[in-house]
Amino acid sequence: MLPRQPTPSPPDLGKRKYRAIRRVGRWLVGNVYSGEDLSSGEPVTVLFPDVVTAEVTPFITAMNDEIGRNRLLVGLPILGFQYVGQTIDKRVFCVLPDARGTTIDGFTRARGVPPPVAALQVAVMLADALMRLHYRSRFIGELRPWTVLLPSDRSEHLRVIDLGITRGMFDRTIAPPKPSANYASPHVRGGGEPGVSDDIYTLGALLYYTLCGRHPPPSGTPLPSIRHKLGPFSSFLDGMVVQAMAPDPEKGIEPLVDMLGFSRALRGLRDLHRLSEEGQRAVLMLRSEGRGARPPPVPGGTPFPERALGFVQTGPLVLTQKEIESIETQSFAELDSVESE
Repeated sequence: MLPRQPTPSPPDLGKRKYRAIRRVGRWLVGNVYSGEDLSSGEPVTVLFPDVVTAEVTPFITAMNDEIGRNRLLVGLPILGFQYVGQTIDKRVFCVLPDARGTTIDGFTRARGVPPPVAALQVAVMLADALMRLHYRSRFIGELRPWTVLLPSDRSEHLRVIDLGITRGMFDRTIAPPKPSANYASPHVRGGGEPGVSDDIYTLGALLYYTLCGRHPPPSGTPLPSIRHKLGPFSSFLDGMVVQAMAPDPEKGIEPLVDMLGFSRALRGLRDLHRLSEEGQRAVLMLRSEGRGARPPPVPGGTPFPERALGFVQTGPLVLTQKEIESIETQSFAELDSVESE
């Protein structure tokens, strides 16, 4: 008989080679570098988290499990982890898609707050992305202005850098980050697992920042119009932020039940800005029979209709078909013009 030969081990198809090129900053859990995928030449972002030595193996195992779940999120504007490994000197590194670009925070610091319509357009895109995540029973729990990348042109998507902070993925690092007092809901701040209402809260907080350029208050009534002039629809914008972050049924401010409702409300208010003055007046006059006007959230402000978040209708008495077809194009065009200034 011929001597038995050992069966060769199959190649590890998961092994990839990356190169960190230049340090670009530090995130809460470690240093960040711009890098390159050596197999494809594509630019990537490389994060070196400060992992406790004894926790290296459990950290890599947990992160790889997370990457496996993230494969279900194809097509969503989430910059999740693509690969986790170790360097020759046993340093853990995580690879994400290329995270270069202008964040909401960077844009606001450099150019000031965008027009309300552009701010609403950003919120609409985020609401749509979060809604798709919710269909898969996945929740972000926290959005911060420096983790949301704006599109540089119309061919790109708005992107979210998702570090999984609220899911406790970095509990094994030297300095685990804590949920933000300004952008995470009280439930998440208290250690609870995020859900629909927590994502609604964090999107409302991000809208507050985008509208007025200041961090939202961790408690109390968030009214962006106090910090920044928002035009004739200040009460509506205030009402949306309040309903997302500080609902109070006793005062007639009902909580939003799902992201679809929030997305429709954001679209309705964004589209309202696009109407002619006559169309705006027609919409503002709409209210169900027998319902009065809701009191404004700002003392002395303009009252807005009952159930304000559901008040926008697109029937023939309010919008022409031409206006309906042009709203989305005009909204993106305005966002493009803000980016190119």
